Amino acid sequence: MENEYKKSIEEFNKYIKKFDMSNDKVSHKYYHTFRVVDYAKDIAKSENLNKQDTYIAFLCALLHDIGRFKQVKEYDTFYDKKSFDHGDVGYEILLENDYISKYIQDQESKQIILKSVKNHNKYKIEDNLNEKELFFSKLVRDSDKIDILDKQKNEINDNSTTIDEDVIKAYKEHRLFKRDGTKRNDATEIVKNLCFIYDLNFKRSFEILKEKGIIDRKLNVLKQHISKETIDMFER
Repeated sequence: MENEYKKSIEEFNKYIKKFDMSNDKVSHKYYHTFRVVDYAKDIAKSENLNKQDTYIAFLCALLHDIGRFKQVKEYDTFYDKKSFDHGDVGYEILLENDYISKYIQDQESKQIILKSVKNHNKYKIEDNLNEKELFFSKLVRDSDKIDILDKQKNEINDNSTTIDEDVIKAYKEHRLFKRDGTKRNDATEIVKNLCFIYDLNFKRSFEILKEKGIIDRKLNVLKQHISKETIDMFER
């Protein structure tokens, strides 16, 4: 299937040529996409997926943020509340003129990819997905979250000494924090990201976090600014 991978990457790069790669936001999402692809392939391997399903996992990751590029071009932001839901728009882009067929022809596979793109950024995966749609939605969500945890919110630049109570509550309740558009301090943003661990679905996802020292890195940043009592809560 090496040729299929090559053709899909070529098609994706052809799509990206519509956008300005000298724009930091565009290049940021482009490179994020391929890191997510690598994580998806890693998880797929750990789950012993066959060649076809591994290719589907690859396409789910390759296309998961396709809506972001239009978002940056039209609104110059990554904030969905200030623009549009990039998962929903990605879904629409793939449907328009059956663009998804440039990547894969099989109808079942198309639906899996469409559902994964639509659900990758949601607080909760929609109900009524079939088993494979749910599996691949979880796989791309994990892959996306791993890269966000690794690359984002690794510094405190505003002398933050407190963490917002509603974010602490989410962490204590072992759940994602539901984004509300409120601007938070850096320490609170780090804890919001740490809440991602409660929405990971695969053993391999946790192994990657441990291998890369991602959680320890964030805790070490917090330790420089936050009280020991609060840090103890996160380390339990």
